[in-house]
Amino acid sequence: MRKWLVLFSALCLLIPLSVQAQGTVALDSLKIRLWSEYDQPSMLVIYEFNVTSDTLVPTSVDIKIPKTANIIAVAYEENGELLNADFKGPVEDDRWQVITFLVQSQNIYRLEYYQPLVRKGDLRKFSQEWAGEYAVNDFSIELQIPLDSTGIQTDPAIPFVQEQTSLSGGAMKGGLEAGQPYQVNLQYIRTSEELSISSSPPVEPSMPLTSDAEGRVSLNNLPYILGGIGVLLVGAALVYAWRANASHSQKPRSRRRSTTQENTIIYCHECGARAQAGDRFCRTCGNKLRSE
Repeated sequence: MRKWLVLFSALCLLIPLSVQAQGTVALDSLKIRLWSEYDQPSMLVIYEFNVTSDTLVPTSVDIKIPKTANIIAVAYEENGELLNADFKGPVEDDRWQVITFLVQSQNIYRLEYYQPLVRKGDLRKFSQEWAGEYAVNDFSIELQIPLDSTGIQTDPAIPFVQEQTSLSGGAMKGGLEAGQPYQVNLQYIRTSEELSISSSPPVEPSMPLTSDAEGRVSLNNLPYILGGIGVLLVGAALVYAWRANASHSQKPRSRRRSTTQENTIIYCHECGARAQAGDRFCRTCGNKLRSE
């Protein structure tokens, strides 16, 4: 009896430890992309993260985002493609809404949402905060703002470089402890409302699309070309009809016997008996018939 009590006590101690181990989640990497006025007049926020190799999966990962956020994608990457991920929520929690990812592997998981900018005339402001729910081994943040932005300020300070259609900047924080938040503040000035994605340079053709280009046909000559084709088709139909009529008119004619041959009467010069057409000897006396 005492033996069973000892085993039962050991199991009771092991169960809480296993539950605690399964509930321990750490992120191997977390990248937050902030693309301002990219394809909408707001901030496009993209979370990309994956759990550490020693995190037991399947597990759940909670991501807190502002209540004003408009979620557009919850996905994970596999073989270079984005696939819909299993999730729960969003659930409101104080000033946040919480998205719960049902993580099945160490693949990269992705969350995308739009959040309004704070506007005061030509001034745009935005703040992004990581609530620090989990420890992160590699934390980084990336910012992208329109190319015509001026008066750029960030806290902490982030340098920007000019790209083809935008100004880009980024910072790597390194590791973050569980419960350690991170916040970046951005502001800049713009006098236009053009979106970054619409300012991409147009694709130019490799050669001008003119009628003088070799191998091209002008649409102005199209009626004449169609007319010539029609004339050729009519001519071909007439030739075909003429040949068909000629073949019918050239039918072989039946041979007719000569009437002169049928009307010629031959008599034997010896006995005077009448011979039939085609006879060469007399049927009466047997002498050879003479042809007149």
